[in-house]
Amino acid sequence: MSAELDPRPTRSPVTETAPRAAGNTGAPTALRYMGLGFLLGFLLSATISGALMWLLRRPTPPPIVLHPPPTPAPSPTPLPTPTPGPLQVFVSGGVRNPGLITLPAGARVGDALAKVGGLLPDADPALVNQAEIVFDGAQIHVPLPQPQTGADASTALPTANQPQPGVSGDLPPTAAPSGQGNAPAAELVNINTASAEELTSLPGIGPAKAAAIIAGRPYASIEDLDRVPGIGPGTVEKLTPLVTTN
Repeated sequence: MSAELDPRPTRSPVTETAPRAAGNTGAPTALRYMGLGFLLGFLLSATISGALMWLLRRPTPPPIVLHPPPTPAPSPTPLPTPTPGPLQVFVSGGVRNPGLITLPAGARVGDALAKVGGLLPDADPALVNQAEIVFDGAQIHVPLPQPQTGADASTALPTANQPQPGVSGDLPPTAAPSGQGNAPAAELVNINTASAEELTSLPGIGPAKAAAIIAGRPYASIEDLDRVPGIGPGTVEKLTPLVTTN
């Protein structure tokens, strides 16, 4: 047999197919990795795009308004109390220097008596409440003891219902003696110190006129009674022999 030897090296079937088989396996793997990468990139892009779309399209929430807590209505502020001014007070009766004086607000009767020199020796301090608070326009009158005489004033000045000695029966009211010109000096009524009861014992003087006489004190003369409301010249003429200012 004449056979010629092939100078090319012969390859075994195993060695020939091994590289081919290896090449065929690497191509699908690379494609698979590329597909996974592309899929992951797509998913990541879609996720980011969806998040952006959601953020852009999300409605803006309304602003939160904080309200202050409820507070009670303010109480009205009290108006300032006006400062009281000085008081004008008239002091009369059994004091050393009767007259009109000025006292500070909140003063008491004792302060007024001290300012006019105090009480006279024969004045009874128990008859005046020296702790009482005075007010503007008040009159503080300190009564003096009336002089005691041998005959009572009721007998010295007979009234309309009291008969005079030697006269039988009651005298009519119009015939009641007034005592003009017959009253002794010791029984004259002092219009500056007499009480309202003593003043009403005078002819033509009732409770209202007696209060007006007390409010108008002091009087320098009997003729000053003419300034008292309700007392005219005729009444002053009747009272002149019955009253005094000393």
